[in-house]
Amino acid sequence: MSCRKPFVEDGITEFIAQKAFPCLGAKTALAKENLCINCYGDIANIDNTADILGDLYHFIDEFDIHQTMYSSFICVFEESDNLDEKEFETALWEKLQSMHDLDSRLCRWDPHVAKDPQNSHFSFSIGEHGFFVIGLNPNSSRRSRQFEFPAIVFNLHQQFEYLREQGRFEHFRDTIRERDTRFSGSANPMLASHGESSEVYQYSGRKIEQNWTCPFKQKA
Repeated sequence: MSCRKPFVEDGITEFIAQKAFPCLGAKTALAKENLCINCYGDIANIDNTADILGDLYHFIDEFDIHQTMYSSFICVFEESDNLDEKEFETALWEKLQSMHDLDSRLCRWDPHVAKDPQNSHFSFSIGEHGFFVIGLNPNSSRRSRQFEFPAIVFNLHQQFEYLREQGRFEHFRDTIRERDTRFSGSANPMLASHGESSEVYQYSGRKIEQNWTCPFKQKA
């Protein structure tokens, strides 16, 4: 872990360690010291994109489904302006787009997940690996997303597939959803399972309007 501000790591730890915090995967990753936390200044700064990619590639190389099953790569943007939900959503997709634009020069899209953000089997791909993305923002309307700095969490799609193979995914998912409902005070209206609806509606944490179109453009 290499943050320019050491207290960011403490903040992430305290955020996840809350007794009622809903994500059991994050809690397990914390307990096993499998959280890779890095700081990148301002989310709107395109100059940090290559650094994020390099660190994420290293995270992928080090991942072992049998040794580090519960792992997350967390980008914290501790120098960003105070962003409301829509501003954060815009910044998140601009960052993901810039990451994809660079990554696509070196890597193909993960063949196990869909490329089209409207497809119900879509997952964001970096380094030929699919990821489920979680945006955190102090101004999120959901308590479970209210970290003190804007942040992007990358969870390898491979982890969820492994849980499915083990017959444990549905119980794991349903337990987290129940905990999130209690923690945040209401059910997340954007939740859907992979294959039911595109996961892009869940990335920012904002309640998405019916006519919203994902701004992400996958390069051919």
